[in-house]
Amino acid sequence: MSDSGSARAARFAVRVLVVAAAGVMAAGFLNWRAGILVSVLATVSYLLLGTAGARLPAPYGRGRLLRSLHRHGYQVVPDGHSRHLVVGPGGVYLLETRVWQHAVSWAGDDWMIGDLPASRAVERLTSQAARLERTLRLCENWPEVGIVPVIAVVGRLPEPVMRAGRSIIARPGSVVGHILAQPAILTGEDVNGIAEQMTAGAT
Repeated sequence: MSDSGSARAARFAVRVLVVAAAGVMAAGFLNWRAGILVSVLATVSYLLLGTAGARLPAPYGRGRLLRSLHRHGYQVVPDGHSRHLVVGPGGVYLLETRVWQHAVSWAGDDWMIGDLPASRAVERLTSQAARLERTLRLCENWPEVGIVPVIAVVGRLPEPVMRAGRSIIARPGSVVGHILAQPAILTGEDVNGIAEQMTAGAT
């Protein structure tokens, strides 16, 4: 049996045990009719989840965000543990991708990203983007191109894409949609040239 077949068999066995255990417990606490009813309801729940689950889109996280951009012609170069430089037809972006640590919230007088005021988080990423622009010498070779800082967050935002100066704050799905909606300003040759500079700078 293949690994995927073994995994499916294991999941099925676990579900059978859960259904049986729920039925036995209900029968013990109430009566045999309640036990049968609980078992039937648990079985139906598993069937509905199995049918609907395959149709539901996977939640966006770092991996899906980067894969989505890569599939649309964007090259991705890591910049440290949690940041990624992304270059493609619509420009160059510095993505802060620790999505799970970037729960956005309103603190009464300012937005918070994780435990930092949003203004402070934006300032940090904007400073890093400026340093990378100097390192990559973008102004010399591609004067019309600047690095756009992007912070991927979770939580409710007042609008899909929030702007802070030239920086962007958005949920991962909105980050992808925003970048892909930008007009093409770089040719394939430009993208490859910037990506090579980015890779050389990252090593």
